[in-house]
Amino acid sequence: MRLGVLFLLVVGLAECESEFPWKTKSKAISVLVVDAIITNEMKAQCVKANISNENVNLPSIPVSGLDITVSDSVHTYIFTESQAISGSYYSTPFQAVVGKKYKLTITDNSKVYAAEAYMVPLSPLDTFKLLKISNSVLYTYAPVWSGDPAMLEVYLDWTSVPLYCTIYGHCQAQETFYNLNDFEINKIFGPDLENISFPPGTKIVRTKYSLSAAHQSFLRSLLMETQWRGGLFDVQPGNVKSNISNGAFGFFGACMVLKDSLIVK
Repeated sequence: MRLGVLFLLVVGLAECESEFPWKTKSKAISVLVVDAIITNEMKAQCVKANISNENVNLPSIPVSGLDITVSDSVHTYIFTESQAISGSYYSTPFQAVVGKKYKLTITDNSKVYAAEAYMVPLSPLDTFKLLKISNSVLYTYAPVWSGDPAMLEVYLDWTSVPLYCTIYGHCQAQETFYNLNDFEINKIFGPDLENISFPPGTKIVRTKYSLSAAHQSFLRSLLMETQWRGGLFDVQPGNVKSNISNGAFGFFGACMVLKDSLIVK
């Protein structure tokens, strides 16, 4: 008898299912978002400017028509918008220097945004460490950290192995690793991340960036909202820190850069 009642209850609940339009109170905002890192490489430095999209499922909107400069105590570099890529502004080639303070100024009609960045030195790149996957010919990259805080971009290209391109669906991938000063419990108890596996013949290009204290603080808040979210010690969701004035989001940084490469044999 009890089983019959339970069965009828379950069936009744299943039949009562219907879509419920969940209404939330939200305020649509459009904010300038700046992505700008200048380096010690002699090249055309880049500043990207976008407006946040009110629809979270759509990409941000490039901003044209801005006046952008970067200056130190001696020189001022003017950035011109690319004709091919809206919202991307490039300077004439110049090389930022360790120990100097740089000021970014963005003028949008009568509104002015500003930020400052200071380049710190960078310790040499550490030894390549590759881990071979058991019972497989594939490898994964394992970062080795020593010296100062840094960000490491690892670009993988297995174009020379067409079979693996077919299996994986593409021929390149990139991983980014961070070495920050503080002990981060969110990182230790955060969700597991996928390790990208790659075959012999893969070319690895590493790019290491120095990180100032302000840059570390920005990356820490960014990671707490992205890679480190979903673990045991999540923090209250919030906006990522920014060093751009006047209510804009994003970050302006100055990084010393070192690069090297290796082909996996």
